[in-house]
Amino acid sequence: MEVGDRLWKRDFPHARFIEDGWTINLYTAPHDPCPEGRLILDFETALSRGYAALLDEIEGRIASFRPSNIPQGQKLHFWRAARRVLQGALRFAERYAREAERLAGEEADPDRKLELREIAGRCRQVPAHPPRNFREAVQSFWFTYLLGHMEGAHLGYSPGRLDQLLHPYFAQDPSVSWDQAVELFEELFVKMTQIEYIASLSWQGLGHGNLYQNCILGGLDERGNPADNEVSLAVLQAQINMQLTQPTLSVWYDDSLSETFLLKAAECVKTGVGYPAFFNLKTYLKHEMEATGLPQETLRKHAAMGGCTEPVLQGLSYGVVQAGFVNHGKLMDLTLHDGADPVTGVRLFEPFFIGSYEDLERSYLEKMKAAVRNWQQYWNYVMLAHRATVPLVFCSVFVRDCLGRGRCMDDGGAVWNGTPTTLSSGLVNVANSLAVAKKLVYEDRECTLEEVRQALDADWAGHEALRKKALSVPKWGNDDDYVDEIFLRLFDEYCRHVRGQENYLGEPYDPSMLAISTPVPFGKACAATPEGRRAGEPLADGVTSPYPGTDREGPTAVVRSSLKVDHSRIRGGLLNLKFHPTALKGEKGSRNLLALIKTYFDGPGFHVQFNVVDSQMLRDAQARPERYRDLVVRVAGFSAYWVEMSKALQDQVIARTEHGL
Repeated sequence: MEVGDRLWKRDFPHARFIEDGWTINLYTAPHDPCPEGRLILDFETALSRGYAALLDEIEGRIASFRPSNIPQGQKLHFWRAARRVLQGALRFAERYAREAERLAGEEADPDRKLELREIAGRCRQVPAHPPRNFREAVQSFWFTYLLGHMEGAHLGYSPGRLDQLLHPYFAQDPSVSWDQAVELFEELFVKMTQIEYIASLSWQGLGHGNLYQNCILGGLDERGNPADNEVSLAVLQAQINMQLTQPTLSVWYDDSLSETFLLKAAECVKTGVGYPAFFNLKTYLKHEMEATGLPQETLRKHAAMGGCTEPVLQGLSYGVVQAGFVNHGKLMDLTLHDGADPVTGVRLFEPFFIGSYEDLERSYLEKMKAAVRNWQQYWNYVMLAHRATVPLVFCSVFVRDCLGRGRCMDDGGAVWNGTPTTLSSGLVNVANSLAVAKKLVYEDRECTLEEVRQALDADWAGHEALRKKALSVPKWGNDDDYVDEIFLRLFDEYCRHVRGQENYLGEPYDPSMLAISTPVPFGKACAATPEGRRAGEPLADGVTSPYPGTDREGPTAVVRSSLKVDHSRIRGGLLNLKFHPTALKGEKGSRNLLALIKTYFDGPGFHVQFNVVDSQMLRDAQARPERYRDLVVRVAGFSAYWVEMSKALQDQVIARTEHGL
């Protein structure tokens, strides 16, 4: 940590800006552990070829290597490192085999003894060699997945398209029934839930212990055919049975997916756990075709979800290494208070004269641009230190085409290196606040901007009449162009600012917008805002999710507002909707839910997820948590146990508008 601090603090001209930004909560805290994540390995190669064949390939590359210049020498270093990690991985699997044999020798029960010996045999077959059956395929996947986790302090490191990976082995193995496959997935998901992540206190508060492991189902195969299958249904059934927080489930939605699969996905949603989330494959393919230039067949095959809501190319792309979040609510504070934070008094910007609404919006946008640019530059320093201290050699073996290029993924060895993002939280609050200023100050002349500042500094105390007027101004999520057009301008500027700077691998940063649980700590650090929000209250969650309580025209109006956004411009987004369980009762309720998803994606939207809970039950769970220890609810791009959530975050989930259909 000290070495990394010296690297960026000594030479980065905006180091003070970053540190002041942490002080006022303009940014999330620095990532003390290694920041890699949102990564999916090439499990197909790991299973189909096996480590022994990869070692033979590497030995051949080393033997035939002839350097023609000094930089090419890095290839030799990488291949040697790759050889070493694969040899270590095989020793790791062998130790499991020996332990299974030891336990078998001590076991009196003949059935368990046989089971342990079979486990030992599987651990000697995989991952060294290709699996011969479904059980070996699951074991081979787990070894590779676990070893990748051990190499890096991953967040969002995900299993990807498990149904596509494992279905060929299931289809060719008559010894495993569908019910047995469900049981194997239940056991696998327990193992995934047991993985712990050591994080800073600040990040632990944001993530609530979740690793954002995302298993995405369905979608299309490379030829464009629907890709749901028996294994897709088994994965869904396993989580319906278990209702664990990890892995979260997602669905690549396409109209051609089978009715059986979609209804099973809706059944899982209706358990209340908050997954699967639904993602529009067509919207993502548009984004990635424009960004990468790769053939559509390749994109269909490798499209997966790395982490909460950020898509990546499974086994082809660098991870979505996100640099934390920019707090738009705090930027609003700074805009309304001449560049100084009203909460701490820290000044980040020089005063900006505001004589018109256009000046107000321009002042905000200039501050947003500076905050984004400085944060991205800081993160490039962070990743420079990461590359030098924790190179991801094992993971790079299973990201194409690191072996072929002879480069670690941290040196740009992946096929696609444009996935690193910049995230933000609270843009909806800014749009709502600017709409209030535009309406009350500059159009209706109900008050001056200074009077708005005074009301905010008093947290609206003594200014109740003005707050009532502010609350009556149109808000995002009601299909009202007055405020929606403001949001769209801010969204456009944010995307342009983010893409205006290169990441540490030489590609433009990719804009992305989601929240995790930042609305609570970010809101806690913010003063009152013109939309009527009081000081310390959470910000809006997600990207296009309305501020709780302000979406008064029903879910279709929320969807219509969200559909005005070009979701293909961002790598990841989030729309939360909340329904009372009675609204989705029975098969009719499931079909209504699927009809809403289809309507939104025809728009085309990108992402939608659901809390199907009774708010009254959640209030009871707050009062009597001992009765709800197994209650799981959707927070953002992940689900969490209710009893492990902070009260402020619980309140935020309760406050989300509860819709009917």
